[in-house]
Amino acid sequence: MVEKKGTLLEDLPHGASFASAASGYDDFTANISSVLSLPRQLKYLMHYKVKLRKLVGHKRAEDIIRTAVFVMSMGTNDFLEDYYLDPTRPKQFTVEEYQNYLVSCMANAIQKMQRLGGTILVVVGVPPLGCMPLVKTIMDATTCAENYNKVAFSMNSKIQEKLEAISTTSRMKIAFVDAYGIIQNAINNPALYGLSETSKGCCGTGTIEFGNSCRGLETCTDPEKYVFWDAVHPTEKMYKILAEQAVEALAQKLLV
Repeated sequence: MVEKKGTLLEDLPHGASFASAASGYDDFTANISSVLSLPRQLKYLMHYKVKLRKLVGHKRAEDIIRTAVFVMSMGTNDFLEDYYLDPTRPKQFTVEEYQNYLVSCMANAIQKMQRLGGTILVVVGVPPLGCMPLVKTIMDATTCAENYNKVAFSMNSKIQEKLEAISTTSRMKIAFVDAYGIIQNAINNPALYGLSETSKGCCGTGTIEFGNSCRGLETCTDPEKYVFWDAVHPTEKMYKILAEQAVEALAQKLLV
């Protein structure tokens, strides 16, 4: 486990994050940006469990892991940073084959979580890639690029199918968060969410800048009205909407 300076061991029972920006289900995606791959994140989870046992004892550690909510949210970078930008994977897979490969990587990761004691999981689906301002700019489109959206929609269908199969053959409670549907609904019906700007991000021009490229640039005066913070990522308000949907989806699964 990577511990930040100042992190207290006493904080470990309350949760930990092994997320790495620009990573994905595919190890190659992480390698492109030199970030933590999914297997490496799972390795840190194993280290976390070892540290937790030393801190609170074996039984208490097992209880904490068993009742913890595991969250997986990835897939976007597998397409935008990997498949559509780097020539390696397109030479090896068709789009559908690559989707199947990503789903198999996800399933393998879930198996490892189960072996480590995880029983509750939330998986966030791929958002509507074609509605991202960056993709629309690259495609010179004024509306969402449907070819990219079809890929995201199909990917989510495959994810859901696999999650249902895993739920059927195990005692794991798994909730799926339809990021695609939620964000697309916000874009199509912004007034329902108190939003007004759906076509560009809050930082810079809102059409091409994202991540570090937003640093030092001017931002909009009211990000609460925007779906996107930059040309790729949703705003804090949009993430809050997604989080609320995740809590609701999980609550329904736990009641079953």
